[in-house]
Amino acid sequence: MIRGLRRRHRLVWTVLFPILAVLLAVAVLLRPEPPLVDALPEAREVAADAVEP
Repeated sequence: MIRGLRRRHRLVWTVLFPILAVLLAVAVLLRPEPPLVDALPEAREVAADAVEP
């Protein structure tokens, strides 16, 4: 590799690596949490007069 390009390549990766590492950490931390239950259980119907106020 050409010496000037090698130096530039090293400089670019020295700057990009910490930025990419921080972006990856932020992306992992901001993921939405998976639901605890896939679906709510079905409720059985209750007659209106059976409910006490």
